[in-house]
Amino acid sequence: MRYMLYNRDVPVAKFQVSGGIVQSFEALREELLPKQLVHASADGFMLWLQARSIDLNTLQHRQLAHAITGSRDKVSIAIATHMFSISDTFTCFPEGEFTPRNELCKPSEQELVSDFILVSSDTSLNHAGIVTPNFSTDGSFTKTWRFENNEWWLYKLQSVSATRSECEIGRVLRACDFDAAEYRYVGNYRTRIRTRNFVGEDEFFEPYDSLRFMFTDKSDYEEVVYENLASLGDTFEAAWRRILLADALFMNTDRYMRNFGVIRSAVTGRILRLAPNFDNNQAYKANPCGKYSDSMLKMFCNTFELREQERLDLERLLEACRHNKYLQSVATIGSTYI
Repeated sequence: MRYMLYNRDVPVAKFQVSGGIVQSFEALREELLPKQLVHASADGFMLWLQARSIDLNTLQHRQLAHAITGSRDKVSIAIATHMFSISDTFTCFPEGEFTPRNELCKPSEQELVSDFILVSSDTSLNHAGIVTPNFSTDGSFTKTWRFENNEWWLYKLQSVSATRSECEIGRVLRACDFDAAEYRYVGNYRTRIRTRNFVGEDEFFEPYDSLRFMFTDKSDYEEVVYENLASLGDTFEAAWRRILLADALFMNTDRYMRNFGVIRSAVTGRILRLAPNFDNNQAYKANPCGKYSDSMLKMFCNTFELREQERLDLERLLEACRHNKYLQSVATIGSTYI
């Protein structure tokens, strides 16, 4: 069967699927496509689709997929839910069919979906035909989008240490005017956290894992990533260094190629800015070894000579940590670097 891929309401590519396998892919509007898809083959398009899809290793996610679509095949799920996402503006329809993006997903239906994930309640979703952004939300933690007070929030279920580290680090970063995602605890459940959607209207998030296809060197070596992002301009380099400094100070061990990237215009395709710092749930005492040290901060200082602005940033971060009961170890250990 033939399908069209849309960015907002503009057709940007066409593809064909048979037996759950993408058989062909053709770009129509390269400037509005993720960089990974500009010269992609059918296999390349499948890789992009699968990478942006929900992680079906999680029990709740598998149950949700079966309840709504009757399938656990990522291609089939993506097509059945029109690829609708909160973090990007892409949708798909059979050739000759189309529904505007703003009419596709009904926020009033999303509470049924999120309750299914968060409280495992039987909300009779079986083959309900609900279009939900939950199937285009990658990552290994159990999560769901909820629409509250006219805003989208991403809820996550994770360990107490992961939740607390992510929330408190986010508070400190935002208090120091770092561009960082907003995290909040959910009620008294310290294993639940929510973050506000940080992608604006007519914008989409492109993870570096896809963006790297615009560069000559697509490898994931740290020095290559740095050079590629710096080549986008001084503001991008400065923003990336701020993320690296924060990761080093808070010992974030999980900055892989899908939890950083850029925000692009869905109207022009232009790269607007670096995406905010997000996903710190394996930082500080929630890192895999369970202990905090200055090892990453020492490595950062050895790799990059601290610039004047970074010294000021570090001083502000440490001062904020001194007033945060949970993060006082950061202030104590980090103070030797200023």
